Amino acid sequence: MQNAGLDHSQLVFRDGVAEDIPYCLALDGAYQTEHVWQMTLQELSEEIQVNCRRQRLPRRLDSRHETNPAHLESALLRAYCFVVVQDKSSNHILGFVSMRVDELSQVAYLQDIVIDRPYRRRSLGSRLAHVARVWASEYDLRQIIFEIPTTNYPCILFAQALGFSFCGFNDHHFANREIAVFFSLSI
Repeated sequence: MQNAGLDHSQLVFRDGVAEDIPYCLALDGAYQTEHVWQMTLQELSEEIQVNCRRQRLPRRLDSRHETNPAHLESALLRAYCFVVVQDKSSNHILGFVSMRVDELSQVAYLQDIVIDRPYRRRSLGSRLAHVARVWASEYDLRQIIFEIPTTNYPCILFAQALGFSFCGFNDHHFANREIAVFFSLSI
């Protein structure tokens, strides 16, 4: 399916349903990068210094985004954001976005945005991010925070291209104990 044709008039962006979850989990979330973000933290007596810098790797890293099925199931149960993009002509799901909501702080946490590998670099990710922003606006949320592993440098560049700004990090944030960097976008 590499270089598969895509008729944008046949795309539907719709709320995800329980039957979509297995298809979303089967999407190819693999990515390659030659860079990562290296985080250093130095605690001094009167200040804390955090440094983030792009680090070139000695060889290309092959990795993949692992979607937690519980995130998608939770999105259904709590009426959080779970939107899929589907090709009407083939009925294939090409990608999805999911966000959980902290209602007290009026913030949406963008946890997953996955486009199946053959359909990347066709603006589907940007369109899903736009749909997520509209969804957050309709629910009177004030901000979206994008959670990204430091090893997913392509996603960091994607977030920055969408106008997200670095706003923090957390050691051992993900289940695999990987560092998360957070990027925010005001609604």
